[in-house]
Amino acid sequence: MRRYRYRQRRYRGWSNSKPSKVSVLVNLIGHNALNMIIQRFYKSSPEELDLMLRLYGAEHGESAKKYARTSIGKWKSGTVKISGQTQDRLVRLIPACLNTDERYVIAKEICTYHLNQKYKKTVNISINTEEPTNGLNALSTAIQGFYEADDIVELPERLTKAITWLADDDVTIARSILAQVEEEEAKLIESKAYEEVDAIESLLKKDEIDHLNQRIEFPNGYIQISTFTPRKPFIQRILASLFGD
Repeated sequence: MRRYRYRQRRYRGWSNSKPSKVSVLVNLIGHNALNMIIQRFYKSSPEELDLMLRLYGAEHGESAKKYARTSIGKWKSGTVKISGQTQDRLVRLIPACLNTDERYVIAKEICTYHLNQKYKKTVNISINTEEPTNGLNALSTAIQGFYEADDIVELPERLTKAITWLADDDVTIARSILAQVEEEEAKLIESKAYEEVDAIESLLKKDEIDHLNQRIEFPNGYIQISTFTPRKPFIQRILASLFGD
């Protein structure tokens, strides 16, 4: 009887490969923030570029510095693809060379990215057109729940890590940036939402709508608003048809 030897084979598609540096970066800060940081590097003034490359060389060596200086034009034009390792190094370096406003803009983009990854909550509000007070009160309470919610105030670990990274590992600066982003976000949500409430109230008072179906969008979810008019009892409808309202 012939014996068959089993030879274990490794298939490339089945191997447990590590995620690339770019995918790790995107997972941490998102495509937009990564692109913002790299583009900021490309748009640096000669003085800023000298500072960035000096720091880059101090961290990664003179040969890496020379390679970056000779390659920046090719990376920018796309003739040479910038590696994941280089992007990782630049993302760790460049924020330290930016002013507070620039860091804030990037931090806000990172916050938006992380917020969009989270579960979006929804609230449905139904308003009686004949007695709208209770429905409008419920709507105001729901709105308050969106901009004072725990999911805005809490700092998810991954988001904290991303902003700390952006703030050159300074936790105090990171939390300050996040607090500023959250405060601005809350004000925008509140302002937009109450504009919607005022518009709905105005329509209800003028009896200009038979039925309303409207959504107020928030970064962390939405409120779906609808109106209804109660059906009058049968006797009232008969009397109304005979004698009018």
